[in-house]
Amino acid sequence: MNGTTVRFRTVFVGIILTVLWICSFLFIKPTLEIQFGGPINMNFKLFVVLLGLLIIVFYHIFDRPNPETTKLSLTAALTVVWLSLIIFYPFNPPPTLSDTQAATWPGGAMGFFTLIAGLGISVLWVRFFADEIG
Repeated sequence: MNGTTVRFRTVFVGIILTVLWICSFLFIKPTLEIQFGGPINMNFKLFVVLLGLLIIVFYHIFDRPNPETTKLSLTAALTVVWLSLIIFYPFNPPPTLSDTQAATWPGGAMGFFTLIAGLGISVLWVRFFADEIG
């Protein structure tokens, strides 16, 4: 990588933050809410997801060892997000839905865009596995 050293701590911390962010999607109930007082309420899951995304972005902005390490960390984080989407997203509709509700289930569109995102992630990894980066 042009004589620069990769700080693996940055990559591993980025992956750990991404896994924690994914856990906020999986383990927080969508019915919880934050009551700020009066009529101001906010979905707690949305709040934690947005806060986690801000933490990941600010971590990569302020922990800048070199550009290649940052690109590798973001590519690894994007790969973890893509793999978790493949594993945890319900592409098929639940059997309890009626036929008209199942016809509007967004699983097919999500499957298409997941495959396209996988192609993009493959292109990103080809860059890192190439012999000469420059």
